[in-house]
Amino acid sequence: MSVRTASRIAAALAVLVLTTAGAPARSRLEQYFHLRQEAAKAAQAGDLATAETKFEQALALYPTAPGSFIRLARVEVAAGKPQEAIVHLAEYARLGLVWDVAGDPVLKALVADPAFAPVAARLAENAKPMGEVTQIATLGPAGAVNEGVAPGGGGWLVSAVAGRSIIRVGGAGRADYLTPDAETGGLFGLATDIRRGVLWAAESSGPGIPGSSGPRRTGLLKLSLQDGKVLARFPVPDDGLDHQIGDVTVADDGTVYASDSLGAVIYRLKPDAAGLEPFLRTKEMASPQGMAICRGADAMVIADYSTGLHRLDLETGALTWVGGLRVALAGTDGLVAVAHDFGMRSASPNPVGMVAVQNGVSPQRLMFLRLSPDCDELEDATVLAANLPQTDDLTLGVDGGGRVLFIGSSGWADRDGDGKLTTDTPRTAGLFSVPLPR
Repeated sequence: MSVRTASRIAAALAVLVLTTAGAPARSRLEQYFHLRQEAAKAAQAGDLATAETKFEQALALYPTAPGSFIRLARVEVAAGKPQEAIVHLAEYARLGLVWDVAGDPVLKALVADPAFAPVAARLAENAKPMGEVTQIATLGPAGAVNEGVAPGGGGWLVSAVAGRSIIRVGGAGRADYLTPDAETGGLFGLATDIRRGVLWAAESSGPGIPGSSGPRRTGLLKLSLQDGKVLARFPVPDDGLDHQIGDVTVADDGTVYASDSLGAVIYRLKPDAAGLEPFLRTKEMASPQGMAICRGADAMVIADYSTGLHRLDLETGALTWVGGLRVALAGTDGLVAVAHDFGMRSASPNPVGMVAVQNGVSPQRLMFLRLSPDCDELEDATVLAANLPQTDDLTLGVDGGGRVLFIGSSGWADRDGDGKLTTDTPRTAGLFSVPLPR
């Protein structure tokens, strides 16, 4: 998990804990974190039977939550139940994830158990390099913390958080697109509205945001796609709470949606509207991140960093968890809708293709997803790239036509929870591409 997403999720969970005390009914997510909290307290008190039960109940709510498998297995080892722990680590390994069991102070006791050998083999298989990645451009400068990418001007527009800027790469080379002024904050997700000649940028500044100072401030920037001129600023309405807009997407009718990773709010900006309005406030998501429009279904898929994918009905505002295939999609930061011809491989007509960029699981990876036409079921998932130097410290991505472009070595790993550099030699980010399956 990157420093950025770690700090976001910690803040969001703190809000959840504070707002659920004494509440008559809890959301599914609130129940999940309440059970995890009770399990941790029981484990600390030496009540391993209660801790085991609570972790199992938490997993029943979110059956692919990676951290809960590890915590449950540790409790089972401590309780003298190595075979149960091996079963749960096997389930973890089937999610395609890796874990240093030998280096885990509790789980290392399982390494010598013959029953653990198949699990160890699967974990080792999950750690092998996957995917064919090509470098498109070197970004930077070093320490800029590159975050969002979108098409524009015959090339690709890339935002920087600490650099508070946007550059254009590809085509004729590299050029400045947006040079920061005194008002510019850290720039996160980007979305291009080619039909209207506009680029939308998520902007945040304040505590924990590299390169910025002063009180917390967040919103959307509306820029001329042609030359990067700031056309308008749309701040999040002040309600006395903390907010941080991190990602943005645009529907075909020009309506703009922005995700608030701290406040668990989805904001909407209708064409010609004077300002952002809260479209969804929910306790079913802790930290909404990337969004992708499900065209033809009047819906949007949202990646929550804690629980994976959710479907938002854009007409009614109803939010549901995306069901179907069990895949570990917690830790998804970027979500990209991609055009793809699935042909005979699809279980349903007109499926929807998306790519999830995960930086909150091990390994960090890009997953190619096939969803049902109305985006309420996950039908298939394939790893596009993982365990490569280019898939370290991932941020966001964009459809590149038969391929996905994404940012690797973004620079967040060189920052602490306050956004400050932890090294004298920060890395320079790169823009990479990986082909979609044929």
